[in-house]
Amino acid sequence: MFSRVLPYTFLGLAPLLLSCGLFGSKTSPCSLMTVADAERALGEPVQEGTLADPATCIFKARHNEGNAVTVQLDETPGKDRRTWFNKERLRRDSHLIPGLGDGAVRIDSSPTLSRLTFMHKDAFVTVIVSSTRQKQLGESVIQLGRTAATRYGASLTATLSPSAPTPMPGRGAHTETVASPAPVTLTQTVPAPLDIQAGPQKAASFDLTSLVGTWHAHVTHGTTQHDMLLIIQPNLKWSLSSMMQFDGILNAEAGLWSLERANTFKGLGWKGTYRKTTPDSFASTGSVQATWKRLSIDQHPTRIPAELWKLRREATSVPVFQLKTVDPDLVGQWEGSGTYAGGSAAFVWVIKPSAATDLLIVDTFRGTVRTKDGIPQLQPTQKQQQRVSVIAFHDRGFTTTDGKTNLRWTQFHSEQTEDRQL
Repeated sequence: MFSRVLPYTFLGLAPLLLSCGLFGSKTSPCSLMTVADAERALGEPVQEGTLADPATCIFKARHNEGNAVTVQLDETPGKDRRTWFNKERLRRDSHLIPGLGDGAVRIDSSPTLSRLTFMHKDAFVTVIVSSTRQKQLGESVIQLGRTAATRYGASLTATLSPSAPTPMPGRGAHTETVASPAPVTLTQTVPAPLDIQAGPQKAASFDLTSLVGTWHAHVTHGTTQHDMLLIIQPNLKWSLSSMMQFDGILNAEAGLWSLERANTFKGLGWKGTYRKTTPDSFASTGSVQATWKRLSIDQHPTRIPAELWKLRREATSVPVFQLKTVDPDLVGQWEGSGTYAGGSAAFVWVIKPSAATDLLIVDTFRGTVRTKDGIPQLQPTQKQQQRVSVIAFHDRGFTTTDGKTNLRWTQFHSEQTEDRQL
């Protein structure tokens, strides 16, 4: 995630410019940017833009020429640039930018270099910001990309075909599909038509009332599964709950507990202390800090949405090969609230006499639906949380992105809530 900050000169940018293959233009790329635009991005005085070649315009800082804004415009007819563009969108370090041209991707090569490329009909425009002085170059290059798109006449609307096929199962997990190289693919996991030459199609106008309802998405990160429930009210206020379920082996004795997670590297687990307060309550510290209240085996927890509770997996049967000790007073099903990984959460913990255990962790966020640049966004109440943009509707729901991860949401149906006991 982190790398050393290295100064970039124009010579250092040359291989990147060449690798993009963006040459040949009828319009001057210098016309897409102004000195004032470049100065806002770099935060320092900038020279007038100069052509390095007919397709490349560079705005260099006056006092440090290694800091620069570069604009490239490729209008050469007959060139097959879509293959390169699709590869860029499928890179692990790519950020898909909704609402810009006919598709846009941003790649941050280092803390000092950020590049954005968008399509408009058969043309490609690339904006590069290089600076050892400024931070948040990714935001700067997006703003410059929007500026260039406006001056070039590219529409600032979302660009996923509203009729994209949906061969997903009911859970709608964006990670359950195979990456497609088709141009309308906005992530490695959203299915798209196979006609590469057709290109992305502009989506119809977004109708905010279409977002009202209860929606479900399923995500897998490594061995951890997340069931996500999004409830959007008619007043456009929303709540988003994410449930993780872990199984493993518990050792709890004399006020100390440790949980060794199943299906992970040996030694990866949690630990802490516990203190019994009453026969039906206890408190835990350490990896999971919470206060716990006993639930009967058929009792639904009060702190977890009923829809998520009924989506939980069947209780796993974890083989216990080592001798473990479980305090008899902790055996049972418990509901708790507290903190996990530095954030507040709700919990359900099932502890069996055999030492097999299941732990549910549910995070909940809230906010309102707003529209920015014509794109609906789920804006959280807490400013430090990431806002999410709606980038496409499909016949069973819609797709959202936070710039890194895309989620495909499907309508939540009652048959999904067939009760399954832990």
